[in-house]
Amino acid sequence: MKKLFIVVLTLLLCACSNKEKEPVRHLEKDVKLSFFYIDTCSECKEFKEKAIPYLKEQFANQIQINLYNLDDVGVEDVYDPIIDKLEYFDEEYYGMGPFIVVEDYFALLGYTSGDETYLADDIEKAVLNEELSLELSNRMEFKK
Repeated sequence: MKKLFIVVLTLLLCACSNKEKEPVRHLEKDVKLSFFYIDTCSECKEFKEKAIPYLKEQFANQIQINLYNLDDVGVEDVYDPIIDKLEYFDEEYYGMGPFIVVEDYFALLGYTSGDETYLADDIEKAVLNEELSLELSNRMEFKK
């Protein structure tokens, strides 16, 4: 009887742990984030290690995150059209990372540990057409 109890308990625990996590936040619609990075960039590495898991936890399957290495051949086919859609982009920063693009809403150049919380807040606000925070001063808007 004791063995049966342990088997049933183990099965229940496994079944519960295999469930897909519910997002912490719910978005009105799905969002696509493009992350442009450089392998040797410490900010890029930190974004991958901290911000991406945080955003996936916050939004679950409502956020699609695509990673692009700026050193790869052909990445400019994705990068350049995004740059062209921005209201203002200083060409001095072309090809620098980390470059984070929340499609159709805004883009960021650079990352500091902790920015992921502001980024998640601004993603949520952008989808709701609310005014974005002042915390991410390196944000660029898309042309209207």
